[in-house]
Amino acid sequence: MGTAENLVLVATDPGTGKVRIGSLQRDALLGGAFLLDLAMAGRTTVEPPTKKGKVVVVDPTPVEDPILQQAFARIRSHGRLAPSTAVGRLGKKGLDLVLDRLVDTGRLRRREQRHLAGLVRLHRYDDTDPARREQLVERVRAVLLGGHPANAETGPLVGLLAASGSLPIVVHRSEVKAAKARARDVSSADWASEGVRQAIEATQTTLLVTAVIGGVVAGSS
Repeated sequence: MGTAENLVLVATDPGTGKVRIGSLQRDALLGGAFLLDLAMAGRTTVEPPTKKGKVVVVDPTPVEDPILQQAFARIRSHGRLAPSTAVGRLGKKGLDLVLDRLVDTGRLRRREQRHLAGLVRLHRYDDTDPARREQLVERVRAVLLGGHPANAETGPLVGLLAASGSLPIVVHRSEVKAAKARARDVSSADWASEGVRQAIEATQTTLLVTAVIGGVVAGSS
């Protein structure tokens, strides 16, 4: 599975069925996952490789995954894009698409919850193979807390969870400080190419801007 699907599986609470990705973070976080996969597939990079770099398509060849290709098509013909613009375009409705994929492939089961005398309808998702999620979470924890080296599966998850402040999904509150410190090292480790490292930074920047805007809006309401 791709980074986006792994991320959504990890973020789906096995007890409540709630996807623990904030509404303000959804597009940026899923867009970051898609950007990481495109970078690892050699389709995009960031030039120059600095905080002021732009996302550039270096290989327009379509990718096999339909959801990733649908996201890729949104930036493929737009030339150089600011990272926040690229991440936002890539992640548009990304969570819904990934959830539908996981339901269609039988990895999640969708159920409906009604609140306020049935006036509010919410969707929850039950993992049909909880052992798969547990094993994935344990691999991420082994990187964050056990000193295990990251790879193409765990490295992106560590980067995205750290960027969005979502490490408590996989570690206990008392472990967050150590996990944050380790996540900083993982993002620059050998598993990641320069393009992938820049994709993680682009996602971090976009999520930070999203959080600031959300705070301003909430404060003025």
